[in-house]
Amino acid sequence: MIGLTGGIASGKSTVAKILERLGAVVVNADTLSREVVEPGREAWNEIVGTFGADVLQPDQTLDRQKLRAIIFDHPEARKKLETIIHPRVRALAEERIRQHAAAGYEIIAYEVPLLFEGNLQDSLRPVILVACAVETQRRRLQHRDQLDAATAQKHIDAQMSLEEKRRLADYVIENDGDLDDLDRQVRAILEKIKAT
Repeated sequence: MIGLTGGIASGKSTVAKILERLGAVVVNADTLSREVVEPGREAWNEIVGTFGADVLQPDQTLDRQKLRAIIFDHPEARKKLETIIHPRVRALAEERIRQHAAAGYEIIAYEVPLLFEGNLQDSLRPVILVACAVETQRRRLQHRDQLDAATAQKHIDAQMSLEEKRRLADYVIENDGDLDDLDRQVRAILEKIKAT
């Protein structure tokens, strides 16, 4: 069981795709978090009850941008949302991981953006961190989410620093190069993991 994490816009999803191409199965926490908040589900009901119907789009799905704006500047609102979503995501992840293990997958990776922030490193080992220079991270985030530099930096600053994450990880992939370089690093780490 591998933990896969990284800073915002550091390239986690690209590394996850490479791992899948190399035969691993990846369970993605973001995908699961979307699943647990589908309209009518328990978490959806709790979120609407806590934040009001204003956080819904016309089709009754959550308006993620509106919710993100609420929690970004209000730590207590963020805590409430995490209390609703995180335990359900964790339970669903454990279920999917058990299913994949039963299906015979040798390498299962759990892709979690806030792995260290959620203190999951004890149950997920080894941990692979995808990191890059802060300038690269900011540039990618600006491009991906159409943000100005100050807003992009605010998003980066809201997470644990990559330096701190580097100290906690078992393997670090430096994603400042091209895709071939990234592929080489992922293959090398996967070989080391398989050899242990």
